[in-house]
Amino acid sequence: MKKSVAKGSLVLIVSGLVCKLLGAFFRLPLTNILGIEGIGIFQMVMAVYSFALVLTSGGISSVLSKNVSQSRARSDYAKINSLFKTALLYAIILGAIAGGILFVLAIPISKAQGVLQAVDSYRIMLLLIPFGGIVATMRGIFQGYENMTPTAVSQIIEQSFKFALGLFFAQMLSSVSLKSGVFGAFLGVCSGEVIAIGFLAIYMKIKSNCVEKKEKFSSISFVKAVVPLSIGASVLPLSTAVDSFVVVSRLKIAGIEQAVATSLFGIQAGVVGAILNFPLILSTSLSTAILPSIAYLDAKLSQDSEKSISQALKILWLVLLPLSVGIACVCRPLYALVYPSLDPHMLSVAVNLTYLGVVSTIITALTQFFVTLLQAKAEWNYIMLSYFLGGIAKVVCVIVLCALPTVNIFGVTLGNIALSSVVCILALLKNKRKISVHVFDLSLPLLSSFAMALALNLFNMHFDLSLLLQIVFSVLLGGLVYLFFTLPILAGIFKEFFAKKIEGGKNEQNSIN
Repeated sequence: MKKSVAKGSLVLIVSGLVCKLLGAFFRLPLTNILGIEGIGIFQMVMAVYSFALVLTSGGISSVLSKNVSQSRARSDYAKINSLFKTALLYAIILGAIAGGILFVLAIPISKAQGVLQAVDSYRIMLLLIPFGGIVATMRGIFQGYENMTPTAVSQIIEQSFKFALGLFFAQMLSSVSLKSGVFGAFLGVCSGEVIAIGFLAIYMKIKSNCVEKKEKFSSISFVKAVVPLSIGASVLPLSTAVDSFVVVSRLKIAGIEQAVATSLFGIQAGVVGAILNFPLILSTSLSTAILPSIAYLDAKLSQDSEKSISQALKILWLVLLPLSVGIACVCRPLYALVYPSLDPHMLSVAVNLTYLGVVSTIITALTQFFVTLLQAKAEWNYIMLSYFLGGIAKVVCVIVLCALPTVNIFGVTLGNIALSSVVCILALLKNKRKISVHVFDLSLPLLSSFAMALALNLFNMHFDLSLLLQIVFSVLLGGLVYLFFTLPILAGIFKEFFAKKIEGGKNEQNSIN
């Protein structure tokens, strides 16, 4: 795997972990400020916002990353400046249209969701969605140069100000009403976007040589690529937005009261969803970093891309399993510690949702990776079709299963599994690349994760510690057990890494001589 991919992945993983921690810490005091019902309303609005943002600009970063990288490989720098301007104009116009629609339809949308307290939060989308598109465009240019630092730093800056200002405004306005408190949280989100744009603009000005100013690039080619990719990428947030409209009503059909149904949705989307997103940092970071590298090597007609892909998949599987299984093992004391206001029934629901959600997380991570391979081959329409079919599968699961008393809120997680499974299978069928990962490298992490889970279960059964100590010792014990059983794979990876490093040093020395 190229050094730039490893470095870029590491940078994005670190920033992703910081951002997810800030996001988790944000939801904790925000839940205490707004209450379970308030965080449920926040998640409903966030679901619609995420859908609108991805629909208008979800494919911009990937398309820019791929095209800029290919232009570099061909020394065709003339296209990059025009490509950047086209993407920026596209993001602003579509973002303004989407934000304007949400502004005008704020009351009908809130009524459809059954939460009139969300009206003001929808109206601020007039600014929030275009700002998000601008951020995606700027990050996509840097990613095309395989420079992940601006993306990583801007993510941390954005999340930090969302955390600080979101809590500040929510606390200040919640004394007025629940409606104002939720609006204050989104006002903080908007402020974070503005500050991130300012940072990226300054960084781009300093590194102005990264955008060459020469000939024009066809805006039609850009639109043909970004529209299907954005539509495909928007299926997941769209399905989540659909959840915000139908889940509560379907739970009521299952015999659950309105307030309890809203709280269940808040737990599924805000509490469980937040912690299960942590393993996806790995797959998202790896996919973001490897896309420009694959596109660059493909443009050079190099065979090294297949080696990089195989190595990346091996590392993804090796790290993804312990993260996902480990979360399932420590979720009960973690939820009890972080959300002390949860009653025993809601805590039990959250834990069981996490157990099932781990399956969804693993499949989703693999899906992100294989879809990235299709992006490198410019299979935009196929990606859109795959997500469309997966989205249909999820919506059907949610509508049917959430209305069943024996399934209720778990129908959402089962729907997520259906969506990611459909997309992953279709991506594998379309992928024509040769990916060589030994069965041993796939089976050993799986068995090691099982051994880790067994060890943690025995530990929790025989030791009665405080919640914090239970979490800390569980993480340490789980990590040690997993590392011990996967030593053969880890030794092989380090051996290969140092062999390449030594070979690279010899080649450099020979070139000097």
